[in-house]
Amino acid sequence: MPPRTPHPPGKNSTVERRVFDLLNAEILDLRLEPGAHIVTETVAESLGVSRLPVREALRSLAGRGLVELHPHRGAFIPRLGPEDLDRIVETVEARARLEPWAAELAAARHGPERLGELDASLAQGREALRNGNRPAANRAHRAFLRTLTLMSGHATLIEVLEPLQYRTMLAFASVMMTAEPRGWDSHQLVRNAIAGRDGAAASAETRRHLDEVLEALRLPGNVVAPPGHRRGKAAGARTPGRRRVASLRLAAGSERESRAD
Repeated sequence: MPPRTPHPPGKNSTVERRVFDLLNAEILDLRLEPGAHIVTETVAESLGVSRLPVREALRSLAGRGLVELHPHRGAFIPRLGPEDLDRIVETVEARARLEPWAAELAAARHGPERLGELDASLAQGREALRNGNRPAANRAHRAFLRTLTLMSGHATLIEVLEPLQYRTMLAFASVMMTAEPRGWDSHQLVRNAIAGRDGAAASAETRRHLDEVLEALRLPGNVVAPPGHRRGKAAGARTPGRRRVASLRLAAGSERESRAD
């Protein structure tokens, strides 16, 4: 069974995919802050598309834990911070059960193209680390995990694991650890095991890395808000969120869609 596409399908899949990709990047790079209200009509108006692909993109984001949908209220970005540490730990614990299996399957099933994608994300992550570019490092980390998971070729595992990964990505974009595990070195070891088709080693290295992450999360006082983080109440975060949503744009040169639903 082929793995499911990481992008949302549907009748308007091209437009929906672009809306999804844009909102996904805005959320995970914290340009749309946790607690922000995403109004379907405002996004559609800003992007020049109908409401339908925006609604479908928001449903896909909700399935990945990046958006919470509330009846009669709309879509909100979850607010995760040091005060949500128990929730973050539980999510990583679930990943620690499933991600080693994905790495084991990836070692048996990968092809050269996916391996090249892993190498590209590793190179980008190390460069971002050298430059102190946290958003770029987060993007590279997302790309690494996404590629590894898709390499498993297991559709049900992908469907279950990806939301857990996205939730921890959102958390790690919102908090920082004063003592961090050696992430990119660990990812390199996982990559090498996959390249050598050593499923047992790929699984073991993945589990060891996630155990290190859990140990760091549980270290008293280790998880803190990043510099310049604005906590505030959810209601207070909505006004700048609305301004940001209203200023969103798709890639230059993209065609404008009919707004008729």
